Amino acid sequence: MTDFIFRSATLSDVQFLVDTIIEAEKSGTDILTYSTIFGLTEEESRKYIADMFLEEIHGCELSVSSFLIAEKNNRIAAAVGAWIEGIEGIPSNVLKGNLLSFTLPKRCIEKAFLLAPILSESHIDYIPNTIQIGVVYVSSDYRGMNLVSILIDKHISQLIIKNPTVSEAYVQVFANNIPAIKAYEKADFKVQLIKEAPNKKISDYLPSDKKILMKREIYTQKNQ
Repeated sequence: MTDFIFRSATLSDVQFLVDTIIEAEKSGTDILTYSTIFGLTEEESRKYIADMFLEEIHGCELSVSSFLIAEKNNRIAAAVGAWIEGIEGIPSNVLKGNLLSFTLPKRCIEKAFLLAPILSESHIDYIPNTIQIGVVYVSSDYRGMNLVSILIDKHISQLIIKNPTVSEAYVQVFANNIPAIKAYEKADFKVQLIKEAPNKKISDYLPSDKKILMKREIYTQKNQ
């Protein structure tokens, strides 16, 4: 891994970050939530996601500042988006919701509003003052190199410098995404909760009707 460079993302990385969001939303399926929930094509979704990144809002999964990049020979290999929940003084879901409302056409927001009762059945709240691993993506040419664990370790180390009292990291993953679950287990995350939506129609809009919450304990000198 000495030939990889690990660095914070910048605006010049936005297109790769868009790929990261798209692949995370699909979760190994053909279901793109921006299409099923907001009624957008994949091309439209990419444009609007890029627009939201360019707003440079901090503290959620659509923040450039939330991402750490792995790069090799000037080519991006992987990215992980993570943040300390609520560190900006506003819950990340509110920040993301504001970005969506500001950026997407009104018809898209209205469609999502109608679906909210179904989608809420698999919702798991973020816990304030914990690290949230929002999205992770490794380009196909660089898989099998343990980049997920390395990037998560490095990102957690950077985040606890900002707030040494943080003692837990969480990640949410759809139950169908077995490769991601195994990668998170390898990064020391353990299953804490499995939430299954009672309304199976949710599978028309999300990659799975089950969502898994995984947790990793963080040990520092201050919380040992």
